[in-house]
Amino acid sequence: MNLRAYRRFLTVVRQFLPLALAYARDRHRFLLFGASRQVSSQERRRRAQTLLDTLLTLGPTFIKLGQLLSTRPDVLPPEYVDEFSALQDRVPPADWSEARVVLEDAVGPIDERFSDFDEEAISGASLGQVYYAEVDGDPVAVKVRRPGIEDLVEADLKVIKWSLPAVMWFVDDARSFSLRTLADEFSKTIREEMNYEREAEMLTEIRSNFRDNDDIRIPPVVESHSTDRVLTMEYLPGTKINDLDGLDEKGIDRSDLAETLTRAYFQMIITDGVYHADP
Repeated sequence: MNLRAYRRFLTVVRQFLPLALAYARDRHRFLLFGASRQVSSQERRRRAQTLLDTLLTLGPTFIKLGQLLSTRPDVLPPEYVDEFSALQDRVPPADWSEARVVLEDAVGPIDERFSDFDEEAISGASLGQVYYAEVDGDPVAVKVRRPGIEDLVEADLKVIKWSLPAVMWFVDDARSFSLRTLADEFSKTIREEMNYEREAEMLTEIRSNFRDNDDIRIPPVVESHSTDRVLTMEYLPGTKINDLDGLDEKGIDRSDLAETLTRAYFQMIITDGVYHADP
């Protein structure tokens, strides 16, 4: 593991070094001395786009980190938060041939376990991808963990830990504290999110908490086709909350939707003590 982490560290350094040098020159024009320089909003956005491409290149762990950072304006400037929000939709899925190995190893031969299975992923996430399928004719969404993700994440977490002191040098004290707590939080949550059995338990609990609410529908887990690496649930089509044109086409009142969402989160946080926090 350590050897892989060291190799991964060199890869990460090579990817981030050009940006790190640019940030260093913002503090001292000639790296070790000289006045600081002002960075325009346009330049910050350009750098954010470069960093976004770097995160995509480095793969699942750093994509997940970018997704988390996109929800933390206390850590990043607004231009970075805005650009990183694209990571919610731009994550390429793993090759089907690799995902199939994980799926069949977890639940058995596809032809025997599913009455239909679309090999084209309908969604790509940082730690897995989702496929449309049918079980006994009933539509389901099948979430499959990325192949080999466990070892890669553990190596990347070591790299992040080793890199954190250097990153702290580029931020002020307030953001330094937020960044340190975020790193600790990230290490804990990404390990939890790789365990789909835990996700199934949380999904079932939250669904139970809203069983009497007709305004909210949460898909049930198909336990016979779910493991720690595969999560199968009822397939529910929908429209993303930030797809304003799609919401308008369906005649959905945005104010009512916002109120329903707010009430749901207040219930989860204040009453239930368990809530959905995936960005």
